[in-house]
Amino acid sequence: MGQYADLDSLAAPVRAIYEYWEALPKFQGLPLKSSLDPVDMPLEYLPYVFLVQLEYNPFAALIRLQGTYINHSLGEYFTNKYIDESTFGESAPTILAGYEESAIKRIAYVSHEEVHGISGQTMVIEAIHLPMVDEEGQVNYFLGALSRISGSTNHDHEFRGRRWDLKAISNIA
Repeated sequence: MGQYADLDSLAAPVRAIYEYWEALPKFQGLPLKSSLDPVDMPLEYLPYVFLVQLEYNPFAALIRLQGTYINHSLGEYFTNKYIDESTFGESAPTILAGYEESAIKRIAYVSHEEVHGISGQTMVIEAIHLPMVDEEGQVNYFLGALSRISGSTNHDHEFRGRRWDLKAISNIA
């Protein structure tokens, strides 16, 4: 895991949704999903937002909401689809493992990922994954936001994604 020493260097939509999440009422150290209200989010960043619902036994992740920026950038529509090989190909097990680990640790994380748009364009995106709990304290959702990293179209075929827990550098949870 890498470390992100400066949250201010996050892409604007990613940072704004993190700040919104951080201000929500908490239960057992994490924001309550029931306190989530899109009306209170910075409106200009709503297109960058996604919401993932977790299921347990067996572990699964359902994309409940995907913002329009994501739809248009990727040319893919994942709302109400599971994260699996049919939606995310070979990356699905890694994505699921990231959510499962973060749910168990009760910790937010940032990732840099290479994605391939439907047009064939490859880009590097920055995403934040923010756990939310129900009234019993179980992590059952992740609020997130993603943005293309400015100026980064990846031409390196050896790209390796990065992921780091935010707790390593701040007291989020």
